[in-house]
Amino acid sequence: MVVIGTVPTTEHDVVVVGAGIAGLAAALEAAEAGAQVLVLEKAPAAERGGNTRFSDAQIRYPHAADEYSPVSTTPAEFRADFLRVTQHRADPVLVDTLVAHAAEAVDWLTAHGVRWSAGFPHTATYRRRPEGGGRGLVETLFAALERRPNVAIRYETAARSLLQAANGAVVGVRALGPAGFLDAHARGGVVLACGSYAANPELRVRYLGPWAEQLIVRGTRYNTGEGLLMALAAGAQATGQWGDYHSAVLDAHSPRVECGVTAIYIYQLGIIVNRRGERFLDEGEDFRDNTYVKFSKAIVQQPGGIAYCVFDQQARRDPGWDRAVRTITPPLEADTHEALAERMGVPIATYVETVRRYNAAVDRARPFDPDRLDGKAARGIEPPKSNWALPLEEPPYLAFAVTGGITFAFGGLKTDAAGRVLDTRGRVIPGLYAAGETQGDFYYDNYPGATSVLRGCVFGRLAGRDAAQRARARR
Repeated sequence: MVVIGTVPTTEHDVVVVGAGIAGLAAALEAAEAGAQVLVLEKAPAAERGGNTRFSDAQIRYPHAADEYSPVSTTPAEFRADFLRVTQHRADPVLVDTLVAHAAEAVDWLTAHGVRWSAGFPHTATYRRRPEGGGRGLVETLFAALERRPNVAIRYETAARSLLQAANGAVVGVRALGPAGFLDAHARGGVVLACGSYAANPELRVRYLGPWAEQLIVRGTRYNTGEGLLMALAAGAQATGQWGDYHSAVLDAHSPRVECGVTAIYIYQLGIIVNRRGERFLDEGEDFRDNTYVKFSKAIVQQPGGIAYCVFDQQARRDPGWDRAVRTITPPLEADTHEALAERMGVPIATYVETVRRYNAAVDRARPFDPDRLDGKAARGIEPPKSNWALPLEEPPYLAFAVTGGITFAFGGLKTDAAGRVLDTRGRVIPGLYAAGETQGDFYYDNYPGATSVLRGCVFGRLAGRDAAQRARARR
């Protein structure tokens, strides 16, 4: 990039790129440590908040059962579950850091005005939800930032490249705003908290494959990968699973971009069939927390990228139904399976036989318990259903058309436990930090639910704190 003419400069202690949970946590933590902070937000003020704005922002962390969650989770259980779900490929140092700081992060959010409510039902681990979801969370933190005189926020301002000193240290960022280019210098460093490449179809095709061009984008349209690319150009080390991504079992009629939370989070109480009228996965393999990303990606690979979540009235009566069904489209309904198949547009004979074989395989003697792995299975069929196998026999029957979409990519930048970015030699790049979705080495193949917003908060705070300390030392 060549810029003709003089570029104005500004001086700061810490520059934060991005204003989702990771960027907000970094900026607020640095400001509270006394740093002069500049936040660069690519979106207009009315669309601020990154992917967090479009999320439900639920957080799992070690805690005893209380009014928010009927489940208790110890630090050891949290760690073991995270590593199990990610095939033990997640960086154990980063996971240990996440677990160690998780409860403190939630207390910090509470101290800054975040109020809490109950999360989705039937989960494997303790969790809670900020009131107002992700939008409520980011607006609360923006209010806290805006009260601080040592914080400036520039909207509609996109980081374009990192500024480096002769020794390779990052000393600022060149950005493009409404008035043109700006060089924002940072004594302590630059925190990249600007998401992944989820909203960039060119990068989706490059790293995921041609089929990914049509993926629904669940989060912000502004997460287009420039932060990753500018860091790689500065010598940062790529890490994690760049060819995989976070998703959810979405309403197939969701908007193509910024669809937010339009998901079915109780599919484990029914069955999922493809356009051929056939089941293709074990809906009761594990708690929904630990399967919704995996299953959504399996759905995208089915014919037409579409499937149907099918329930009867037993599931509909579940007290958590209204919290867990978050669609913009009402379900298809019918009093018979033949009529439901016709409404779905799947082969009637095949679908009716699928349901018949499933119902016949259900263990009717074993009690149903949606809050544990109850072993109430449908066996002797392929695929089996390992838990929560309710026979579909109480009409009217319901079907939701579902698909998958991308929230963020699993690949990112290699960091240490303080969020400092490492170069391709494994050495710290002085003055460069990454937090949240811009980090890699957390998620592989699958995703332990309700950990991404927590990751952003924990590592945003750690990065902001370290950058503020570095600025203080350099002053």
